[in-house]
Amino acid sequence: MPRVASTDVNAGATTGEERNAYFAALIARIARRDAAAFEALYRASAPSLFGLAVRVTRTSESAEDVVQEGFIKIWRFAGSYDAAKASPSTWMSTIVKNQALDYLRRNPYAGVYVDELDDRHAASDGDASHQTALDAERLSGYLGRLSPGQRQAIALAYFRGQSQSEIAHTLGAPIGTVKSWINRGLESLRAMTEPRRVPPRGGFS
Repeated sequence: MPRVASTDVNAGATTGEERNAYFAALIARIARRDAAAFEALYRASAPSLFGLAVRVTRTSESAEDVVQEGFIKIWRFAGSYDAAKASPSTWMSTIVKNQALDYLRRNPYAGVYVDELDDRHAASDGDASHQTALDAERLSGYLGRLSPGQRQAIALAYFRGQSQSEIAHTLGAPIGTVKSWINRGLESLRAMTEPRRVPPRGGFS
């Protein structure tokens, strides 16, 4: 879904309250399957929702998919929107954030650590850059051998600095499960990276 600049929002919707009233009116029309209202809502809100999706998924490609899926749900469930429970902006943001989290759960890699490895590579130069590239490739290979849960939990903890409770919220998993993923994943990584002792000819004495 293309990203469209929010240039035609309602000229009179200058405050947050007026903007929400405008969005609520559009959602009410969308509930009656008004395609013009749906397009207007998309043009007005897609840029900020896209930004939210990027913050969660970390890649523009996945964010575009998330926003597209989010607007499909907005179209389908517009009739269930209740202004007494949430503002239109909050309701739409919740839909898109949930879609983004679902995307992370469905896609084990999901850009969680790739961007960080690329950034470290770009920050180096010369021989250091070559070594960093080798280290990044090696680390990516190690992480790829973990289970999806272990891989995501470790990446969120060490690349994004999230706490275990934040990781549990991001992945929708109990905190005990997150602790287990991290502990077992680190044990597996240590086993992969520790040099193996090669017995001398004739075996160990």
